[in-house]
Amino acid sequence: MSTAMREVLVGAQAPLYRSIAGLLRTDIGSGKLAPGERIPTIDKLARSFGVARVTVRQALAVLIDEGLVFSRQGRGTFVASDPRKPRVVRLESSWQQLLHMLEGNDPEMLALQESVDAAPIQPEDGDPAPAYRYMRRLHRCDGVPYCVIEIYLARAVYNTNPDGFDSNMVIALLQQVPGLRLRRMRQSLHIGRADLDTARLLGVEANAPIGIVRRVITDSDGRVVYVGIGRYRGDLVVFDTAINLPG
Repeated sequence: MSTAMREVLVGAQAPLYRSIAGLLRTDIGSGKLAPGERIPTIDKLARSFGVARVTVRQALAVLIDEGLVFSRQGRGTFVASDPRKPRVVRLESSWQQLLHMLEGNDPEMLALQESVDAAPIQPEDGDPAPAYRYMRRLHRCDGVPYCVIEIYLARAVYNTNPDGFDSNMVIALLQQVPGLRLRRMRQSLHIGRADLDTARLLGVEANAPIGIVRRVITDSDGRVVYVGIGRYRGDLVVFDTAINLPG
């Protein structure tokens, strides 16, 4: 391994095994390591990355848990032919496609605040609700963490189903709230870098690219009932749109 790459690993401020797992994950996602291909031996990877063999084993264990690679006794470790991957976040999805994307996802509560007077609402978003419930959560798909999200849910909406909103995907439950008519969802994306806490939770290296997606949902009266600010693994966010050309 080059001195520059070694400095990158050490300077990532994340456990070495997670940084190595991230590099191998990128190689798999880009096709550099093809489905069915045998990964270099633990000894070879340890020499290449300049780390101990146990560090490489830890990195491979992460990828095995994610379903990206598998191990065969006496034969080595191979890239999965059909790797399990968290669902891609497509910003151009319809409402129904968004709901489909959320099916089977598991939220874990990291922090909450029973009631806050204000949410991060911009003038063009709509009118604020009197109070919001704040939740910070980690979302997983097929056991793989893919998003750290801060949610502001109108307190009156939350009160209709506290247990449900605490333990399920919030957006998926909104249409089930009696008397609530949803009118619009705005969403935006910008690219940022993972801070230490986000990197730890998502299993990526510190300063890795992440997609920061902001969603705002209003009701039929123009009141903001939901604000979500999600920090997604950078390999999962896709901006996909079609533009009609003249002529």
